[in-house]
Amino acid sequence: MKKWKGSTAAKIVAWILLTVSAVLCAGSVLAMIEMTNGDIYTDSEDEVRKDAFSTVANRYSLLAAYNYYNGASEENEKYFSGTSFQYGIIEGDSIEELDLNEEKTYLERNFSQKVKEQDLHIFSMELNDNTSISYKSGFLMGYAYISNHGQTYTSLYVDKICYDSFSGILYYKTLDNEYFPVQYVQFELQGKTYYLFYDFLTGQYMQRYDVGDTGAFAETTAETTAVNNVDSGKEGVQEPLVEELEENAEAEEEAAALQQLLAQETFNFNMLEEVGITRNQIGMLLLDGVREISMAELVSIDIEASGLSGNVAQTKDYYLDANYTLQVDYKGENRKQYTVVSVIPEETALAKGNPEDMFVQADKFVRLIYCWRYPVFVVCILSLALAVGSFVFLLSAAGHRKNTDEIILLPTDYAWLDLFFGIFCIAEILLLFVMQEFSYELPENPFLFLFLLAGLCMGWLLLWFILSFAVRYKQGKWWRNTLIYTMTAPIGRFLRMVWQNIDFLWKWIFILVFLAFCEFMGLLMFQYATGTLILVWFMEKVVLYVLFLYGLVQMKKLKEGGEKMAAGDLLYKIDTNRMAKDFKRHGENLNSISEGMSRAVDERMKSERFKTELITNVSHDIKTPLTSIINYVDLLEKEKLENATAEEYLEVLERQSGRLKKLIEDLIEASKASTGNLAVHLERLEAGVFMVQTVGEFEEKTRAAELDLQIKKPEQPVYIMADGRHFWRVIDNLMNNICKYAQPGTRVYINMEEKGNKVEITFRNTSKYPLNISSDELMERFVRGDSSRNTEGSGLGLSIANSLMELMGGTFRLHVDGDLFKVVLEFEMKYQ
Repeated sequence: MKKWKGSTAAKIVAWILLTVSAVLCAGSVLAMIEMTNGDIYTDSEDEVRKDAFSTVANRYSLLAAYNYYNGASEENEKYFSGTSFQYGIIEGDSIEELDLNEEKTYLERNFSQKVKEQDLHIFSMELNDNTSISYKSGFLMGYAYISNHGQTYTSLYVDKICYDSFSGILYYKTLDNEYFPVQYVQFELQGKTYYLFYDFLTGQYMQRYDVGDTGAFAETTAETTAVNNVDSGKEGVQEPLVEELEENAEAEEEAAALQQLLAQETFNFNMLEEVGITRNQIGMLLLDGVREISMAELVSIDIEASGLSGNVAQTKDYYLDANYTLQVDYKGENRKQYTVVSVIPEETALAKGNPEDMFVQADKFVRLIYCWRYPVFVVCILSLALAVGSFVFLLSAAGHRKNTDEIILLPTDYAWLDLFFGIFCIAEILLLFVMQEFSYELPENPFLFLFLLAGLCMGWLLLWFILSFAVRYKQGKWWRNTLIYTMTAPIGRFLRMVWQNIDFLWKWIFILVFLAFCEFMGLLMFQYATGTLILVWFMEKVVLYVLFLYGLVQMKKLKEGGEKMAAGDLLYKIDTNRMAKDFKRHGENLNSISEGMSRAVDERMKSERFKTELITNVSHDIKTPLTSIINYVDLLEKEKLENATAEEYLEVLERQSGRLKKLIEDLIEASKASTGNLAVHLERLEAGVFMVQTVGEFEEKTRAAELDLQIKKPEQPVYIMADGRHFWRVIDNLMNNICKYAQPGTRVYINMEEKGNKVEITFRNTSKYPLNISSDELMERFVRGDSSRNTEGSGLGLSIANSLMELMGGTFRLHVDGDLFKVVLEFEMKYQ
């Protein structure tokens, strides 16, 4: 699997398999939906075949009637001669009381056998000059329909709006002296609003509903509009034709009479005179929801008396537009109603029929459907499984290449994800738009190909986007490669920076906000302060204050970095990322100083290590011959020497060899202590008892040196964590130092006290030699308080004691004040 993930060939194969399986899965799902809608799973094969044949018969019937209407009967004979379609065309929309076996019943037919009405397929239609036949693909041979909508409207200027005193109807008069009844009228009378519409069948205004019954009005209006505009393509003006019923106390009788009048089925404006209402009492009229006019502005005419009845337009396909111009459809008047009867062929008669015959095609299609109606489920499941598997493989293989475990990004994967998503959505919308636009212009077969191609392109685009997202997700932190993050990340970093330094910036923020408030108040008092000026001022303050706070934070970083370096943290580095040019240069200079100091310290430490190694190596080289000398001196002491001078020489040799041995041991120990090569075993010690026991061993030496030893310690036990052997050596070195260099006849003070969670042991004595050097110099190796070096010693005791204290985690402090010599040992207290 890992090998396949990096294979380009495997990815191409998976891509192809996903495409094919997705098409199969989608096609099988659509087929199952269509078969469910087509009742394939509930109806028998014969029932479905019958429905399919009816669809074919409708399609053929439309074509036959259409050709006959257009005088192309020879086209029918030519087209249907090779089919099983047997038909007869009858004028009218009904075949009741007609003898279907009489030749004269038909305008045209291609069968001669006797037929019965129950065995025929009957299809009625209305055709006119604007009729066209359209076909739409669908389940079971699709369907055909006629369209009587043509862009055949003629614009007629309305010269006058007239009132026919004979009929009580309002008319539009054109420049051609043609009269068109006003179809919708709205007017107010006695504080009430009335809605009327013109009925072309009765020649009167009708349909008056209560205002609250808007649903009934909408339904009736829609039906009436459909009747008035049959096949015209005009939606018409659909003003509410309802009546608002309100109480009118001042004219109850007139209102009752008016209500009785309006309750009649038909209405015209002459009827108002019957209830004592003149035309001048009517308020403004709203005609067809467009033109508003008063009754006084109407031109009175008498169409009947003037002999203008022939000038009244017969068409019902017109409407008044917003420019007060009539839009009239003159074509579509030559309407014909046809009924086509056809003989549905038998299934057996189609076995060897013409392959181009749609009945034969329908029969084969039904057979195919019933053959695949259940296997299509298996195809759907298998293709879905293959599609899911291929998709999962492509997701897991996205970003992988041969001979590397790294995720490799394609050039498109570096684009902003949200921008990539926006381009992807635009491309998908454009494909949908192209599919929609061409679906009305292309024939059925090319459209299906275009639909499939566009669907594949949309699927491939979606898969491309998903795989690109998968690669970014595997790369980690995919949201960082978005336009939104790129724009908002600096804002987030700035806010996080301000929050992290709020203890330092809050005073400055307060000052800046106060100054901005004062400046804003002054700006408001400025007479030319417009909204644009205030917006520019606000944007300027935001930019300046952000830069100012950013600079303050950078200066704080530089200050803290300098302080840490000054405190001895030579490894500290100032983060100069995202610093301004000058601040960044200064930070790099400070980092360079730190690096230089670190190099100097490293050189010093290297020199110290070299010195220590040299001392250790030399000491080991000297120790071997010295051991031989001591052994031979010991052998000579066991011999009886008669020469007194030789015995004195032997004593000097023994003493000096012992001193040299002690010096070498101190050198080795000092070297190990300074480099940390001594093993340390910390344990819980009772400091007071241990100190008294160790100091007690020097009682004879202090008495011989004429020193008065004063020890002071707490009554209760005090515990510390220390290595007993190293602690003893520290005290031993200090006591030897005191015995050698303390002024005879003086007191030596050894005090132990608790200070918080610390334990301090202090050694104080008065030196018998002038201490003209500092405490730091005394801590160095081979430095002795006796500058004349008349006493024994190596000058390593204090250095060794200091190193041992550091190894045990304690501190060693040396103080010199004139002849006063003071050493303080400090340990962490170990509680019980």
